[in-house]
Amino acid sequence: MKTTSYVLRELKSPVGVPLRTLGYRDFTGNPDWKRNLISFTSLEFDSRRKKLFCGMTAFDCDLLYAFDPDTEKFTCLDYQSVAEKFEIKIHRSLHLCRDGKLIGATACLHREDQRDEGHGGRVFIFDPDKMTYDFLPIPVSRDYIQTITVDEDRQLLYGFSYPVFCFFVMDLAARKVKRVQYMGSIPHIVSLAPDGAYFATWNCRSHNLFRYDPNTDTVKFFDYALPHTQESCGLMYPGAGPIDGMATGPDGMLYIGEASGHLDRLDPRTGEVADLGRPAGEETRIPALETGADGRIYGIAGFLERCHLFAFDPATGKSEVFGLIEDHRDGTRLFIGHDIAIMDEHTVFVGETDTSERAGRLWRCEI
Repeated sequence: MKTTSYVLRELKSPVGVPLRTLGYRDFTGNPDWKRNLISFTSLEFDSRRKKLFCGMTAFDCDLLYAFDPDTEKFTCLDYQSVAEKFEIKIHRSLHLCRDGKLIGATACLHREDQRDEGHGGRVFIFDPDKMTYDFLPIPVSRDYIQTITVDEDRQLLYGFSYPVFCFFVMDLAARKVKRVQYMGSIPHIVSLAPDGAYFATWNCRSHNLFRYDPNTDTVKFFDYALPHTQESCGLMYPGAGPIDGMATGPDGMLYIGEASGHLDRLDPRTGEVADLGRPAGEETRIPALETGADGRIYGIAGFLERCHLFAFDPATGKSEVFGLIEDHRDGTRLFIGHDIAIMDEHTVFVGETDTSERAGRLWRCEI
């Protein structure tokens, strides 16, 4: 595997302390950090335009870019001009629609002492051809949006809010929120079952599974959790549940990466869960999964400069690890992977997050 990293911005002054010890005022009060301490947190490849859309974490609210794989150049999509100050990331909240538009949502990192200053995370529809942003109603007042999943067939958008972990359902056609429900747990990202069902977790202690049925607008709460929930919870951030990555397989099953580094298979018809083991040995975290055209599930496994690209074959149950993600030119390693996007059978892009010594980068893996 050949890996190349792309630099959008350069950080002049390393942070020097764990990021979790600082807050919104610290990051925005330092001009270098405000502009240059960025992460690539959501990726969507547009095969029609041959562009990679990049949702960012950026304290100056410059949150959306397009990357051209041929020219290796970034283009700013000017979210900054329509942003409010606490919209500092598109966390796992970017969806490319069949009509070529993007649906996204905004997340935050300010603390409780500024909670009343923010209105809440927004859902937007971006038209890349017209360069226009259309905003839908705020789903949860004062809270921002960590993750969304879009069902285009039913015109529904699902999401979870932060810092209060509420599950919400939005009717895109009616432009209104159908449901807001406190769950106490939160997934990193969710992929829909073939019948449109949405599976995630509830309860801040047990992090059991639940299933939302869009046909009946009902929630079924299960009394059990994923196999490695106890060791998976809290690894992403305090209170987060075990679901790290998720993808719908060609067999109709949901493949779930737990934060512990284990891969699970969930049968959406029965709710039965099977532990498929660790695709990359003892490495923790599987923050992103995506189903390739070859029927395999591609993903990142690993953490803190030990991130591997792998593929799991549902038909055989076997995994292939392509290697450690490090730049072939100088050996710089991917710090923490956050999302992936498959361009073609040989090329996978990876977004990097939570760097403190340098700016996060976009990574291209050629296999």
